[in-house]
Amino acid sequence: MQEEDRQIKILELTENVVKIELGGEDHTLLVPLTSKLLENKKVAIATYSMKSTLRGNPVLYVKMKEGDPIEAIISAASSLASDFEEFERKYKAAIV
Repeated sequence: MQEEDRQIKILELTENVVKIELGGEDHTLLVPLTSKLLENKKVAIATYSMKSTLRGNPVLYVKMKEGDPIEAIISAASSLASDFEEFERKYKAAIV
C-alpha cells in the first residue's frame, strides 16, 4: 500500500458528530478502534461502514453524548497503540 492511499478525509463535523473516510484502511484497524471508542462513556455511537470488503475506504462515524469526537478518536487510537505495544513486550518476553 502506498502512502498516498492512506488519507483521512473529514466528511462531516459538528459539535458532537464526526464522519471520517480512512483511505487505505480496513477492518483490521476499524474493529479495534470502534471497540476502544465504545469503552469511552462519553461516546454514544462508534461504527463504520465499507462499500466493499475488498476495496473502498471505510467511513468511521462517531457521535458523542458529550465532548469532542475528534479528541475521542485521538484518545482511542493512542490507547490502542499502547495496548499493542504492551502486547508486543509481553509476546517478546514469552518467546525468549
